[in-house]
Amino acid sequence: MGKNNQPPNVLDGPRNNPLRSDTCERCAHLRNAKTCAAFPQGIPDALWNAFRGHREPFPGDNGFQFQALPIPTAPVEIPEFLRKKPAQP
Repeated sequence: MGKNNQPPNVLDGPRNNPLRSDTCERCAHLRNAKTCAAFPQGIPDALWNAFRGHREPFPGDNGFQFQALPIPTAPVEIPEFLRKKPAQP
């Protein structure tokens, strides 16, 4: 439970573990392990753990908020070396 025994405000993803954030991994601003354009020194635990959404300003976010990664619409060509080979008789 969050502060004051209120349930967490989970807007952008489920609760996460310290090593992985489903919310942040879906954001276009993510840079690498727990840093992004909004928080280059480290994403706050409240956002990383999805106790709070980030579609609205958050203290210290440098004007960046959650922006979902675009979903690819074009078909993806599978490289030859990854294609399944037909069974040999």
